[in-house]
Amino acid sequence: MGNSDSPPSNGPPRNGCLTAFMLVVGILLLIPGVLCVIVSVAMGPGANVNPVTIIVICLAFAGLTLIIQALSRK
Repeated sequence: MGNSDSPPSNGPPRNGCLTAFMLVVGILLLIPGVLCVIVSVAMGPGANVNPVTIIVICLAFAGLTLIIQALSRK
């Protein structure tokens, strides 16, 4: 029979360098998106939203997802 005292393994151990890299890249992707949202809100409700703004906001969402993934890895 097996040793029931050991906790189940959840895959390979966490790599600190990879986590730090994911956090840095996530933050770099998040900053332009946040600035774009601030500028869009400052321009008012009647302002045109161009496709570049939408792409940058999607990149910010990807950065946020990357940050969440880096922090939730076990």
